Amino acid sequence: MNYYFCDVCHYCFEAESLPDRCPDCGKVKFQERAAVQSATKKEIQDLLRARAEDEEQ
Repeated sequence: MNYYFCDVCHYCFEAESLPDRCPDCGKVKFQERAAVQSATKKEIQDLLRARAEDEEQ
């Protein structure tokens, strides 16, 4: 599983492969490039931390 990040709505998510559009906001392009990119290590860490906090509550 891979992690991806939308530069438009800042949605970080898991997927098998890079989608052509954001599954949250539906955007395809952002500032002349694809809206969805591979997530950085920080973006992945933030996602996993948020998920862990949600599980604690």
